[in-house]
Order: sequence, then structure tokens, then C-alpha cells
Amino acid sequence: MIITTETQVCDIAVEYPTAIPVLERFGIDFCCGGKHTLAEACTQRDVDVVPVLEELERQQRKTGAPEAHWQKAPLKELADYIVSRHHVFTREQIQLIAGLMTKVEARHGADHTVVPQIGKVFAVVSAELAHHFICEETILFPYIGKLGGGQQAALPPMFGSVEQPIARMMADHDQAGAELRELRGLTGNYTPPTAACPTWRALYRALEDLEQDLHQHIHLENNILFPRALAQAKGTA
Repeated sequence: MIITTETQVCDIAVEYPTAIPVLERFGIDFCCGGKHTLAEACTQRDVDVVPVLEELERQQRKTGAPEAHWQKAPLKELADYIVSRHHVFTREQIQLIAGLMTKVEARHGADHTVVPQIGKVFAVVSAELAHHFICEETILFPYIGKLGGGQQAALPPMFGSVEQPIARMMADHDQAGAELRELRGLTGNYTPPTAACPTWRALYRALEDLEQDLHQHIHLENNILFPRALAQAKGTA
């Protein structure tokens, strides 16, 4: 694949997973906003597209042919990977952040109003993700796994087709993306104050690690798992 300014960002991430760190470095959204062209994504971030394109091309030459990726793996294998790798990490990270958040709020919340603001946004996104994961693990992913394996599969009566729960999950991803951007704004790109204590610094690092993993996580679902599941559903309809 030749990467140009008109290539969709999601296609770059899907075809060349090793390009993802480059997109991350320039702050380009390859998951929720992945349908934008590279030029559009750079404009949104107020970034010059030329150095981004040059860096992507350098990475592409260094990597060579695209590595084996999730576009060809069984749907159940990909869904299981998302749960075992990303759901597990997110749950553990949320627990870590909650403990750090409690300590930082107790010690610095009264003097730094941004700290309780961060706590409120984090509480919202963590609660939403907990519910989101349950919906995926108990309803959508088991259905997708059976669908990909050619087995008889049925969704709860409330869903007319797989398009509905997938649309709901993608809307949740958009909401999580907006909340992550709010956290990044409140923390000044996860830059702790000069005099911040080690716990405060650890909190910001943990939040940034959560954001980076969620970007990878949402990319796998929005750009690979869900489109493949929808195509499979149409093919068996």
C-alpha cells in the first residue's frame, strides 16, 4: 500500500501496525477518528502533514512488507485476544489509577482544583468502560465468535441485527475518546507540575498508559473486528 495524504488513517494502522507509534507521536487519532484521511487528521491536530507522511514512509521502508495481522485471523481469536490483552490491562490499570487518584486527591485536591476535575472525568470513563466490557464479553463477542466459526448464533431479541450492538459499542468508543481528550487537556498532555510528588507523577503516567492502550484496543475493534463481523453477517444473511 502506498501511503498518501488521502489515505485513511485507519487503513494505515490496519495495513502497517508498526506505523501506530508514529501516529501516536503526532497525536493523530487512528481509532475513533480513523476514517479521516491523513491530511484531514493532521489539519484537525494543527500538524503539518509533510513530516508525518515522511516519517510514515521511513517506517514503512524500514518495516518492509506488512506483518501478519488480525485481518486474517478467526474472529473468535481476535475477540479473545482483545479481552485477554486489552480488557484485562484496562481493568488492572483502572484499579491502579483509582488508588493513585485517591491519594493525590486527598493530599493535593484542596489546593489544586484540577485534581478533583481529573477525578470526576476518570470516574465517569472507568464506570462506562466497565459496563461496555460486560456488554462485549457477554453478548457481542460470543455472537461474533460463533458467526466467524459458521455456527448458529442469535442475539437477544432487543437487537434486530448485529449492526445495532456494534453501532452502540462504536458510540461508546467515541464517548471514551472524548473523555480521554478531556483528561489529556486537564493534565496538560499528562505533564505533572514541577513540584508534583512521585504519586502525582505516577498518576499521570498511568493515565497516559491507559489512553495509549485504549487507542490500540479501539483500533482493533473499530477498524478490524467490527467491519469483518459485519461483512460476515451480510455474507451469511
